[in-house]
Amino acid sequence: MNKILKILLFSFFVFGCSYEPIFSKKKYDFQFTNISYNEESIINEIVKKNLIEKSKGYNQYEIFLASEMEKEIISKNEKGDPIIFNMKIKFNYIVKKDGIKILSDKIIKESTYDNINDKFELLKYEENIQKTLSENISSEILISMTSI
Repeated sequence: MNKILKILLFSFFVFGCSYEPIFSKKKYDFQFTNISYNEESIINEIVKKNLIEKSKGYNQYEIFLASEMEKEIISKNEKGDPIIFNMKIKFNYIVKKDGIKILSDKIIKESTYDNINDKFELLKYEENIQKTLSENISSEILISMTSI
């Protein structure tokens, strides 16, 4: 009987709470009215899209985005074919309000991954990594904006 009571109490505490990630569906009380960037790239477009979606508020800011992606070979086999790659995204941003710079930061995200023989699959995998890293960058920007 004691064992059943412990199991019931444990399941009540585990299933009784509603876990939800803190920043997953949060809407912020600021908005980016003008988002500009240094060049057309997938990284800048993903960050821009996430910033627009998650920032809906009355405080309006301008933001300038600058991204740079590097892909390098970390390891090769005996034939000289690449085995392991590293993708690094360097991201700078400047936030302005009424033409005055209020926040500037640099974010570096990187990921190491193995080579895939099928080049189409490798390309899709690299696009997925780019998307994930870009979403992480936009989340960091939003979190840093909450400190203002």
